[in-house]
Amino acid sequence: MGIEFKYLFASLIGIIVIICVIICSIYIKSRKIALFPHLDLFGEPKRFVVRYIPFLVIFLTILTTILAMHPFVKEHIYSEKKVYNIVVAIDVSNSMKEKNKLRISKEILRDFLLKRDEEDRIGILVFDNLPFRLMPLTTDRGALLRIVSVIRPAMVDVGGTAMYDGLIEALNMFMKDRRNKIIILLTDGGDINSKYSLEDVLRFNQNIGAKIYSIGVSSGMNFYVLEKLSESTGGKAFFVTKDYQNALKSVFNEINRLEPSYIQEYKFDVERPVDFYIKVAAVFIVFLILLRILLTSLREKINV
Repeated sequence: MGIEFKYLFASLIGIIVIICVIICSIYIKSRKIALFPHLDLFGEPKRFVVRYIPFLVIFLTILTTILAMHPFVKEHIYSEKKVYNIVVAIDVSNSMKEKNKLRISKEILRDFLLKRDEEDRIGILVFDNLPFRLMPLTTDRGALLRIVSVIRPAMVDVGGTAMYDGLIEALNMFMKDRRNKIIILLTDGGDINSKYSLEDVLRFNQNIGAKIYSIGVSSGMNFYVLEKLSESTGGKAFFVTKDYQNALKSVFNEINRLEPSYIQEYKFDVERPVDFYIKVAAVFIVFLILLRILLTSLREKINV
């Protein structure tokens, strides 16, 4: 934000007036530096201050000239569109059937999809013994909701929980040049038979830069693994051990709060007057003085 030097043509009026006053003063050979040659237009100097009105005109002219050279401050107001790229990685092993954990998770996921901004790109991946991409990153909420409805336990392969392999596959779903990458991992158990390790996931993510929010839906979870996974990537780990419906809803609401969707895609310049009221007052006083001179001159012509 800085002062803009514009409307310099307005200063020409003040400069011309000052030059005219100086020329008039030289022309009448006054001993004073500047003397207004038509003081009689103000009528009889009944008051002592009247004789200084011409100098007031000069002062206000200089003031308005200076103000005209710095009329505005330009403020650049802008905000960028923040679009998230989110991959939801869901554990669909047989153990997710217990206590309706998968069914409840699907219901909460539907609400989450509808609450996210329509510009967010969301993908879905499931894993049990193997990871499988159900939906690539997309803004099509209808397609995502249809995919969520077909998720079921052991839909990829029977047995096992390849959580680390699922995370590697989820990371591969992101494009490297995209920003705001997030993985939401929902599982009820530790890794059993992945070919990758926790260290492999963290090392691979160094090039991707995704935050991982992990949600453990079981009382028998390995808390240390999920905490390290999330904290190392700038995310957060959540653990749900009972009342899955309300607890999961609270977790997804928390993720929405931590990663809020918003679209504010605008950029424009705002010009704010500097010392606006001083300018108005100065111009108004100059106008009154000039009006007085004009009326006095007209009155004298009429009387003649």
